[in-house]
Amino acid sequence: MHPYTILGLSACITAAMAQGGEILPQTSPAFLADVPRPTGVATSAPQKPYPTGALDMNFKLDLKKYPTTKEVPPVNNEEVKKAIAAIDWSKVPKIAPRKKLATGDLDVKSYDNIKDPDCWWSATICKQPKLSYIPPDYYQCPTAGDWGLNYDDGPLNPFHFDAPEEWAEPALYDALTKQNQTATLFYIGSYVVTYPTAAQRALNSGNVLCSHTWSHKQMTTLTNEQLVAEFYWSLKSIKEATGVTVKCWRPPFGDVDDRVRAIAHQMGMRTFIWDQDSFDWNIGPNTPTSKVDGYFEKWISARTGNQDNEHGHVTLQHELNADTVHNAIKWLPQVTKNFNVMPIHQCLDDTSPYWEESFVYPKRDGTVPANAATTNSTSTGTNSGETKDSTGNAGAVTSNESGASHLQLTVLPGMITLAMVYNFFM
Repeated sequence: MHPYTILGLSACITAAMAQGGEILPQTSPAFLADVPRPTGVATSAPQKPYPTGALDMNFKLDLKKYPTTKEVPPVNNEEVKKAIAAIDWSKVPKIAPRKKLATGDLDVKSYDNIKDPDCWWSATICKQPKLSYIPPDYYQCPTAGDWGLNYDDGPLNPFHFDAPEEWAEPALYDALTKQNQTATLFYIGSYVVTYPTAAQRALNSGNVLCSHTWSHKQMTTLTNEQLVAEFYWSLKSIKEATGVTVKCWRPPFGDVDDRVRAIAHQMGMRTFIWDQDSFDWNIGPNTPTSKVDGYFEKWISARTGNQDNEHGHVTLQHELNADTVHNAIKWLPQVTKNFNVMPIHQCLDDTSPYWEESFVYPKRDGTVPANAATTNSTSTGTNSGETKDSTGNAGAVTSNESGASHLQLTVLPGMITLAMVYNFFM
């Protein structure tokens, strides 16, 4: 258990009591139960040595079974309808989809930023839902000095699949392996279906996969049904490509409110944000690489200068294009030298990032729970990753987070947060 950070214990307890209620139980999505596991992928947390080198470009998914890539999926699909029917809509607040300005930006000025009734991140950077049954967003590592390594927008597809460019995956994944690192990867479903072999490499190399939606749109602008469709196809693409059912997602642009959180939660996922932005996504005429370098220099200086001792960090980085991949590879050695680098899940002591019970990853201290199964990094099979209920019978896994293994109370300057860190299936 991490040490408590207690600055004003009475205020912290008051905040916890005010939150009240129990977290709404989550269940392994039944609508994904029939998605077959592919061959050539790990069936439990993979072991070293991890694979590197050229990918199997012959492995493909049937794109005819998926909606148009990079577009909001239609909601009249029969698979999506089943996912919609699985939602308890009484637990989804009646918040209207957000409007956009002519510029394409979100209309945040018409929102009540003071009361912030919907915990809308885009307007207020709110990470503690106003709904008592939805857990707070993860956005930082609890322990000072930890760096929750993560990358958005993958897997990075090549322009030419017959002769992949050197910056396309597995460039970043192989670089991580060579530097003895793994990361949390937030995947866009549209890019998974077009490059599933890269997603397989990421899983087999020890990285943790999460959803970044299907088409990377501002989620609060979508209808309830469109939200379900975005989540559904992202979840299915990852599972069909890799065999895992993810429990984590990150909203594109950080755009999330309690309506979106409630739907994601019922589809089996926890919301992950970040606490510092590298702005690598904006490298170009307005943001030269030197400006992004400056952020890393500042963060390293603060840590080495003993000015960064309150908590660890989740830094927003990307595998979006050649620039972001080169920047990530360039800075990883220095970040590793000055921080305790690990995937976000590891810094949170979350050893089970998937609904498949056989995947159990190391805790923050590097130890692996005694009940962890192990396979080599390219194991094949169909059964070792099946989900089970609390009686040990095959079926859906249910997680009631009110039965958390430990509770961490953290008070940060200017705000009080209640963060629960859970060890599932321990």
